[in-house]
Amino acid sequence: MLCGSTVLAATQEEADKAFADQDWPEAATAYRALVGENPSDGRSAYRLAASLRHAGELEEASVWLTKAGEAGIPEQFIEAERAALGMAANDREAALVALEAAAAAGFSNAEAFENSETFAPIAADPRFAVVLDRFRRNAAPCEHTAAFSDFDFWVGNWRVLDAGGAFQGENRIEKSQGGCLLLETWQGATGGTGTSMNYYDPATGQWVQVWVSPTLQIDIRGGLESGAMRLTGTVYYLTNDERLPFRGTWTPRPDGVVRQHFEQSNDDGETWSTWFDGYYHPNID
Repeated sequence: MLCGSTVLAATQEEADKAFADQDWPEAATAYRALVGENPSDGRSAYRLAASLRHAGELEEASVWLTKAGEAGIPEQFIEAERAALGMAANDREAALVALEAAAAAGFSNAEAFENSETFAPIAADPRFAVVLDRFRRNAAPCEHTAAFSDFDFWVGNWRVLDAGGAFQGENRIEKSQGGCLLLETWQGATGGTGTSMNYYDPATGQWVQVWVSPTLQIDIRGGLESGAMRLTGTVYYLTNDERLPFRGTWTPRPDGVVRQHFEQSNDDGETWSTWFDGYYHPNID
């Protein structure tokens, strides 16, 4: 004889299989049994609502969708399904209002709606286009916020020379994490290496660079000034436990070269001396 937990697991498997097979009456029956066993099962309540919608039982679907929200299913998913209910009821206004609520709650799967037959009747509605755009912004907000692109002029694969043209190393700067991070990977001409993370901090309105190498760490902050990125902070030398004021300036030139000028102060910021002066030339592989 199977114990209760085993029966529940088997019933869950049956429900999910019916849902995947789009056997909506069977899925509704199975999920109804599951929520009968466990009224706090939000996932099953949510899938029961969706199954009932597909089966044309719209009023009962709405009841179970509300229960799914009460059981903890996030608002963005509740409103997305409520929008589908609106379309099933031929209530386009209700569908659009629900989609707008889903977007405001953080829903981010635009692809689920872009080519959906369910939402084809409102595909040309300007409000629907706005909602899809908001979904995309929710999925990758950094790609849609101007400040996160302030340092894009540094992105690339670079051959770094000094002012006299001597080779200093190669550096790759690439965007990562949905445009929220610039990741630097440095390989010096004499074998030195280093990595930095560069990102815009909305809480402070500043750009941040955190550099780590086998011998030192750099933590500098700032932002764009007259087209150049200027960051100020400290450098910490791991070899002798010394921390000094430090600053860097990245200046893009019309010829596509980017100058990176690092300076260090040995007198608490009274005077500054050049620590590194490199000219980034596009490295064509």
